[in-house]
Amino acid sequence: MKVFTPGHLQELADELRRTYPFYNPYTDVDFHQLPITDKHLIAGNRALFEHPDVGRVIESFTSGTTGVPLRCVKTPEEIWKLSLTLYKHRKKWGLPSRHRMLLLSNRLLAEPRSLRHYAELMISEDPHFIQGRASALCALAEYMRDEGYSLPSSLLFTQNWGETLHGSQKERIEEVFRVPCVDYYGLEEFWCIAFAGQNGQLEIDESAVYVEIIDPASGHHVEEGEFGEVLVTSQIMKSLPYVRYRTGDIGSMRRDPETGRLLLQLLPVRTSQIRLPGAQVHSAVFRYLDKFFWELAAARGVRQFQIVQHTYTSFSVPLATEAPPSEFGDVLTKLSAFLHQAAGKTVELSIETVSRLEADPVSGKIPSFVCRISSNEEGE
Repeated sequence: MKVFTPGHLQELADELRRTYPFYNPYTDVDFHQLPITDKHLIAGNRALFEHPDVGRVIESFTSGTTGVPLRCVKTPEEIWKLSLTLYKHRKKWGLPSRHRMLLLSNRLLAEPRSLRHYAELMISEDPHFIQGRASALCALAEYMRDEGYSLPSSLLFTQNWGETLHGSQKERIEEVFRVPCVDYYGLEEFWCIAFAGQNGQLEIDESAVYVEIIDPASGHHVEEGEFGEVLVTSQIMKSLPYVRYRTGDIGSMRRDPETGRLLLQLLPVRTSQIRLPGAQVHSAVFRYLDKFFWELAAARGVRQFQIVQHTYTSFSVPLATEAPPSEFGDVLTKLSAFLHQAAGKTVELSIETVSRLEADPVSGKIPSFVCRISSNEEGE
């Protein structure tokens, strides 16, 4: 695959105008004058974005961290290309062409007995690598250490995906599994954006994506090394194009003068954590309920959701829907149990229904979790 150049970007802009109704009006404009897109724009104008002759597609769904999961479609050919892109990076960490992967469930921390189940799979399946969210990898590592499990000799590395990998997590995972824990940045929409190189830094895959960092206020590109909003254009996806697509993340990029690789640094969202007395739990644990929230959107008419922590043990859940709160008793029960498990104590939870949720002014996302406890608050 070719690396994006100014000429290739203009070719892409011309192809978009010829193929997709949404882009038909954008004649005689530079690629960077095309509109910035996001989940809500695509979901609200889906027929204008989909390829007219797409053929058979496979469906999947995003996690819903921006309010409502997006239905993604990919052709078998696109999945094959996306898979090859990922394998190219994993091969750098020693992965053979014929390999075994242990994929940790997105709901590992929300389901009983899951840690024991995956620990036993580690022994029986003898994987070459484990893929999972950083919090799940950490939990599995600590469980296997505490329970005295032996490690498979085949294991080459573990791979984080879908969460920020913090240094302390990386150290714990590597200490137990005794192999590198490599980072990966991607989206369900088009998979790989960047993959960790041997020095641990995220390297943008310029053969698969074109990344822009813009000032959220002006929409202009920031200087190299400055932080801004991350936009991504996929070179692979044609069935549903993602062009100048908002990831909702804040990052910076720079060209390594020695290797020539384009490096990406993401700004971790440290405020989005469940606060407990003397401890914190990353709010990404709510991603393990992604199917649950998708079903709410599909079957119950919930357009957006959010979980708000008011005190150490008090939470509310605003749902953007016309239905009254009384219709969501099952949501109250399930989330109360989940929050009890995450917080380690009984919590108070209320359901609220609203017309809409406000997006974060910086990222443009509607975060799935908001903590309103001040950092110096000592009690409830």
